[in-house]
Amino acid sequence: MSDIRKTDTTSGTQGVVYNFGRARARTAPPSAASADTAGISEDARTLARAQDAVERAADVRAARVNALRSQIARGDYHPDPREVARKILERGL
Repeated sequence: MSDIRKTDTTSGTQGVVYNFGRARARTAPPSAASADTAGISEDARTLARAQDAVERAADVRAARVNALRSQIARGDYHPDPREVARKILERGL
């Protein structure tokens, strides 16, 4: 507690003085080990790899989608409701 000292009593009043400079000199700067860190989780890396693979994949279904759009536009698309329901249940959607 050498940073705190009483003032001299010659002035008739007493007080306490705190030496901030000396206290700061004693305080160690934060170590690198206690610094905040940030990172990317393994799940995020896996998701990024999957997204990259999807973006690089060729659009193999484009022809099928275009054919279905044409059928819908002409009014020729009539899916079997039971088959649609079966596929939904099969895929767990």
